[in-house]
This record gives sequence, C-alpha cells and structure tokens, in this order.
Amino acid sequence: SVAELTVGFMIALTHRIPEASTLVRDGGWRQIIGHQLSNRTVGIVGCGHIGKDVVRLLQPFGCRVLAHDIAQFPAFYAETGAKPVDLDTLLAGSDVVTLHLPLDDTTRGLMNARRLDQMARGAMLINTARNDIVDEAALEAMLRDGRLAGAAFDVFANEPPETQSLLALPNFLATPHIGGSTEEAILAMGRAAIDGLEHSQVPSFGDLKGP
Repeated sequence: SVAELTVGFMIALTHRIPEASTLVRDGGWRQIIGHQLSNRTVGIVGCGHIGKDVVRLLQPFGCRVLAHDIAQFPAFYAETGAKPVDLDTLLAGSDVVTLHLPLDDTTRGLMNARRLDQMARGAMLINTARNDIVDEAALEAMLRDGRLAGAAFDVFANEPPETQSLLALPNFLATPHIGGSTEEAILAMGRAAIDGLEHSQVPSFGDLKGP
C-alpha cells in the first residue's frame, strides 16, 4: 500500500498534477508542461520491504534506480537492476528521491538543509516513511525558490501539520498519513496479527505460576 502511494506521488509530481488540478478548480485552463516518470532516475533511500516493493513497481516504467541502505542486498539488486550507491551519489544523481527509513538517532534530521542542497536542481522529494527525517523549513525554502521542483509527504513532524505556508505551495502534495490506509492493507495486517497469535507459544494456565 505504501509503495503504491509512493509511485502515485511520483506520477503526480512529475506530471505536475497538483498544480494542474488547482488551476482548473480556480477557473483557469492552460497546458502545464511536466515530465514522464518513464526512464527517469529514481533514488530509493532505505531498501527494506517497502523500498524493494517500490523498485519492483517501477520496473514497467524503465526507470534507472539508485538504492542506498546500510544493509547489502546483492541478490535483489542483481534481480532488479537497481544500483547500490552511497547517499551523496544518490542525491546528486536522482530526478526523484523517495525515503523509506525507520526513525532513529541515525535518521532523525537526515535530510537537513545540507543534504537537500545535495539533490539535483529540479529534483523531487517524497516522504512516506517517518516524520522528523526531513527539515521541513529548509524544504519549503527550496521549493519556493525553485531549487527543488516538488515534494510529496504523507508524514509530518507534527500531525496534523502546522506549517500552512508549506502546505499552500503549488508544488507540494500532502496526504494525512494514509500510506497503510487501504482496505487490503488493513485486512492483511489483521490476518498477520491473527497468524502471529496462532503460531505463538502461549503458556497454558498450568504453566503459569502464582506468587
């Protein structure tokens, strides 16, 4: 579910759908020139389960995929053609950067102003991972001055987000933490929980010792 939302964000940003939709809703009508997602370079920061799903979903688009993770996945990279690189190389060489990281001491504030400035001019950033990974104020400044072309977030430092100036930007797309909010995903999580209970070793009353 999160991987599908991520690819949806990519298509929306590259085709400039948020801007086009706002234009029509406001009574305007003109062609807004965007880009195709096909054959562009996508950088995936964090190649766990969701990151891998994104790589697989991008296969039909013919994207060049750069991947960065602290773990090594040589078999997966060989299977999909994704190229493992360091973070600096990924940021500088990607048209779209998407984050799929847990939030911990090593990732908190990872995409600060310096890191954002390492991204290619006109690139786009997607965060469907965790809050506090991206410096939202620095991102807003770079979206305003055209340093970055667009961004899409499903998670925020504060939820609901408090930075209305960021939300109002025409090149910023926001959703209310809906990455896992599909009927299919919710059903799958419930089934996984039930399966975990069925296969866990729960002690019987006879095994429990009182004080």
